[in-house]
Amino acid sequence: MAERSVRWLAGGRWAAIAALAASLAQAAAAAVPTLDRHWCRTTSTHFELISDLPENESAALLVSLDRFRTAAYALLPGRPATPPPVPRLLVFRRARDFAATFEFPNIGGFMQPSLTRSLLVFGPDRRGRHLSAFAFHEYTHFLLRSRAMINLPLWYEEGLATYLANMTIDRDGTVTLGRGPHALLAFLLRDDKAPVRQLLAERYRLDWQRGDLANVYTLAWGLVRFLHHAPRPDGSRYAEDIGGLLAAIDGGVPSAEALATTMGIAPAALPGLLRAYYDGRGPPTVFRFQLGDYEPPKVRHKCLGERDRALVLADALAPHRPAVARRLYERVLREKPEHVAALLGRSRIAEDASAALRDATAAHAHAADDAAVNVQLARLHLAQAARCDATPEEDAGGCQQMRAAAAKHYRQALATAPERADAAYGLGVLQLLEGRPEAAITHLVAAHQRAPWSPRISYYIGESLRRLGDLRRASPFLRKTAAWHPDAAWRERANRALDAIAASTAAADTAAAEGETSATNPPAVPE
Repeated sequence: MAERSVRWLAGGRWAAIAALAASLAQAAAAAVPTLDRHWCRTTSTHFELISDLPENESAALLVSLDRFRTAAYALLPGRPATPPPVPRLLVFRRARDFAATFEFPNIGGFMQPSLTRSLLVFGPDRRGRHLSAFAFHEYTHFLLRSRAMINLPLWYEEGLATYLANMTIDRDGTVTLGRGPHALLAFLLRDDKAPVRQLLAERYRLDWQRGDLANVYTLAWGLVRFLHHAPRPDGSRYAEDIGGLLAAIDGGVPSAEALATTMGIAPAALPGLLRAYYDGRGPPTVFRFQLGDYEPPKVRHKCLGERDRALVLADALAPHRPAVARRLYERVLREKPEHVAALLGRSRIAEDASAALRDATAAHAHAADDAAVNVQLARLHLAQAARCDATPEEDAGGCQQMRAAAAKHYRQALATAPERADAAYGLGVLQLLEGRPEAAITHLVAAHQRAPWSPRISYYIGESLRRLGDLRRASPFLRKTAAWHPDAAWRERANRALDAIAASTAAADTAAAEGETSATNPPAVPE
């Protein structure tokens, strides 16, 4: 309505009023509606929860999440990292505040993976319900990213997150699995036009602005629950083959094809199978198991001042609404121009390289040992070196100086915080670019251990192994990137490397058939 009014006014003599109205509308859109509220931090060994919930509700939510964690550990593939990464949870008391802050009207929350600290952001539904279910859903995404060694198609990951989000744990430790949105699922499966094929084609990421997300999540839940619970006609269970199904999809096989080859389920028959399983018999049976002895975590609680509230919200908003995040960082910097976290945050979202470097350098002047500051400076120097290398008239010595500065900052970050995957990753990439793949492997493998979900890290490990001549071990890492990177350019990049491996292997086979032998052996690389 405001936009329409401004457009009408601008056509007449009220142009000045129109400009003022537009400015006010823009300011209102950029506002963070919860900034003036009390936000507090509640922490335990496994969580950092920041919320405007009352203290007792924050503590109860954290304990519920911790109890969920102990149950989920028994159900998920892989093993947790040691020490386990600690996510940050930003929890809104009201659904409308989450929607207005992030401009995501169609979702209740999201999980943002990171090489440093993953972020989970959510609130309740529009009626103020299901806060724990949303927390369980996003936390399942985090657990899958931090511990699973295979990549999961979007339909399975979302379906599993919804399946586990509907878990209940009674006071006596009885865990119940299998409850969920049966009524909506029955509606979606009412005929053979249920969009199951479209669901199976969802591989990388969903558009959060889609209006049918509830249907996508519900159908994904129904399919995952069916695969885990339903019996085959011969009495065996589909669940016996889930490992093979997911391994095939992880290797690049399309989901529809993998279902047919590993489970004998034709995609065209799937809507009918689901409808027969769910329809007309009431809710199917559930699974139950007993949770072992549980000791609630020790919880610490501390409320944030205005400056810390602004920084927490700015950091969360930076990838989604950078203009609003910049205003929050600048609000802090007006009061304290040397504030390191605010300088660093503004550097990361700067619109030009010189402004980014200026803020990062200022932050470094006040905190030379800060790992995050050193990582940001290293990234900026590495980007400078890339631009320098792309400009033929630039001095090669100057380009090398920038790479040396980047390496220095990455090493400083690792000296201060050895666990930082982003520093290990950056240093490994730099060493590979400098033609030292053997040195790169050590750092890239360390980053991969902390972030096995990252197809970009997989690419650089594969490329390092390829350059070392270890083609057998390079191929699986490159196939990971070719199958799972959400950006087509990276998938194509990995496929080119795989084509080069295929050509090298073919040439070696031809040489061997002609009786030739190789005079070189690839260096040994740790398994």
